[in-house]
Amino acid sequence: MRPLIYIMTPVLILTILLASRFVTWEAIKGVDRQAQTYVQEGTVSLRSWKLPQAINAFTRAIEIEPEYAEAYVKRGLAYYRSEQYKTAISDYTETLKLKRYQADAYASRGDAYQSLGALEHAIEDYSASLKRRRSPQVIQKRAETYFKHGDVQKALADYDDLIKRKPTAMAYYARGNVYLLLAIRGNENRLKPALSDFDQAIALEPRFATAYIGRAQVHTHAADHTLANRDYTHAIGLLTEAIQKQLMLTLTNPIKAF
Repeated sequence: MRPLIYIMTPVLILTILLASRFVTWEAIKGVDRQAQTYVQEGTVSLRSWKLPQAINAFTRAIEIEPEYAEAYVKRGLAYYRSEQYKTAISDYTETLKLKRYQADAYASRGDAYQSLGALEHAIEDYSASLKRRRSPQVIQKRAETYFKHGDVQKALADYDDLIKRKPTAMAYYARGNVYLLLAIRGNENRLKPALSDFDQAIALEPRFATAYIGRAQVHTHAADHTLANRDYTHAIGLLTEAIQKQLMLTLTNPIKAF
């Protein structure tokens, strides 16, 4: 399963396990047991993507305990997954007012702002989260948001920091794409670091198809069509193999495939 993450087009799916990150401070403080039960039920529903049930359970917990921060932050995630981004922002803001889970609430609210296209607000929230905890995932999110916002140098600074902290194939690939774009825009001295980053991504994950495509684009820009064609061919082979495996899995075990 792990190679498929790199073979298919990278999409940053960083909210999948957020529900498990929140420490239950309220249980320690003696919150009403029925409210705790609703939060436990909501968390189970949230993990299995039963979002209406999760929202209902967290709402009932809040009705019993209006200052139940864990219920707010988890309901915010349920709303976020339901693509109700403004409502999610409201719940994350309420969590922050209660002064709990601040690193997570800021990062999660940043995700919601990002989804609404409010990039400046997203950057502000990611920065606030990073002041409280230097999370590699949030560093990468802020780097991507800086890049979308046109702050290329700030994006590169975040990618540099990320690679020092956690030198993953995805981090090298992302920074390589920034260097490549700069090279395409006329900054030719960025072509060599782009090639180096794609090389590093492939060395760390040899089946990272889109890294081969990125490297092929570097070779194309450098007019080395032989190397470009070799990388494109290899990427097509990896993608074809991945699609075939997924189809076979779907045919033999349709439930497990999804």
